[in-house]
Amino acid sequence: MSKESFFRWNAIVNLIMALSINTAATFLAGGDTLQGWVKGCACAFTINTIELAIIPVGAIGQWFSKDVCHSSDGSLLEFLSRNFIINAINVTVVSFCMAMVNVGINASTVPAWLGTYLQLHLVGLVTGLIIERPAAWLNNKIDVALEG
Repeated sequence: MSKESFFRWNAIVNLIMALSINTAATFLAGGDTLQGWVKGCACAFTINTIELAIIPVGAIGQWFSKDVCHSSDGSLLEFLSRNFIINAINVTVVSFCMAMVNVGINASTVPAWLGTYLQLHLVGLVTGLIIERPAAWLNNKIDVALEG
């Protein structure tokens, strides 16, 4: 996969994940205004994009799947374990940063973050499992369109 194709795939996945997880976080917090929801999606997308430029979550996911879970390529165990660890990293970083954005950096930050972490991890995991193949398909279609 070329750098351009990888960047586009990453942007597609990050956008979908930001929409999904931020929507769940908004509901868990008791709802919000449209303006607050849009701000949250924009922040989550930005944080996730920066995080993925710094942390090699794909490589970590592959390592976890192969070396820790001893899965074979293309197996259900590989698919689930790889997505589990990638999502755990992404949700940890993004949800903690969003807790700092929404609560500030104070004694309430960690309790606010932990209060929604498990739910957001589950939403992110399910979303990641659902979108992996459609996002790759869409990215391939865009590659073909750009080549032709």
